[in-house]
Amino acid sequence: MLNKLSLLSLTDLIRAGVRGRSVALAVLSAALLLASDSLSITQSQRTRRPPGTQEPAKDDTKVPNEKDLEKAKKQEEAKAGTVKLTQVEGVVELALIAYGGRKQLGIARAATQEAGTIRLATDQGDLSGSYLLRSMRKEKSWQDLLRVDLELSAPENAQGQSAPPIKYVIGFNGASVWSAQNGQYVNPRSGADVAFRAQLTHEYMALLRYKEDGSKIEYVGPETVVGVDTNVIDLTTPDGEKTRYWLSTRTYRVLHCEYELKLVEGQPPTKYRIDYYYTPFSGAVVQNTLLPVRREMKQDGKFVQEIKLLNINYSAKLDPEVFQHLQGQ
Repeated sequence: MLNKLSLLSLTDLIRAGVRGRSVALAVLSAALLLASDSLSITQSQRTRRPPGTQEPAKDDTKVPNEKDLEKAKKQEEAKAGTVKLTQVEGVVELALIAYGGRKQLGIARAATQEAGTIRLATDQGDLSGSYLLRSMRKEKSWQDLLRVDLELSAPENAQGQSAPPIKYVIGFNGASVWSAQNGQYVNPRSGADVAFRAQLTHEYMALLRYKEDGSKIEYVGPETVVGVDTNVIDLTTPDGEKTRYWLSTRTYRVLHCEYELKLVEGQPPTKYRIDYYYTPFSGAVVQNTLLPVRREMKQDGKFVQEIKLLNINYSAKLDPEVFQHLQGQ
């Protein structure tokens, strides 16, 4: 899943002192790391879905409820005596069940298209607009193909006038990150490629793919967060990237995660926090897999980004060319 995502950190360069229309590239290059508060989707929201997306058919599938998870927990505990699951493995394997199971996640998330809205905080005011993420799963999380398309409305200037909408695309083709603005290729700003690719290794799906990725997981301990009991787990990828996750002890959902990125050599690392929100409308469960429909990101403790998903299409039919260049739409 992403958040994943998450998308998924779309504002790594907000501090660059952007001016006027230059807000676009400076903010967007850094912002595209990912990602609902709304408990339902109104008809007006449905009609304003991003261009090129289709309203998905109603999905009546479900994932395990708390009773099912309690039963699964007892089964895992009984199994632990034979297969010798560690405490942290038991927690994450139950989380996998809560999200639909390892096999179903692999099938459903093989090709993903998520559409919705995005809001970015900048020194000149918020940017908001449409969000479209497409991804294709590969053997390892960090090899996944990824592309995000944005169409954003810039803040009004002192005269109350707005610049034309900004169309921005950033993608990872399996080897490198590329980007384009208003139909023209541009070089990603320094650190933007690191921020963008981070959603592949730091989002909630990275935890659920720990075994396939060969990542190490460690149990940190229990922690109560705003009255919610959680299990805290650290994940370390084979190349040393670290993420800390907080999972509800009741639902086994990932509630939030934290990690650090070094965007500029010689500068202190930037701290990120992603909060995941799950709501009861049908879009939160697609093809028997659970997903967060709103992701909110903070950078060094300050809000920088919010993504709300309105349309989700898993097992999507995607042309691999869309991840290679701008024309592959």
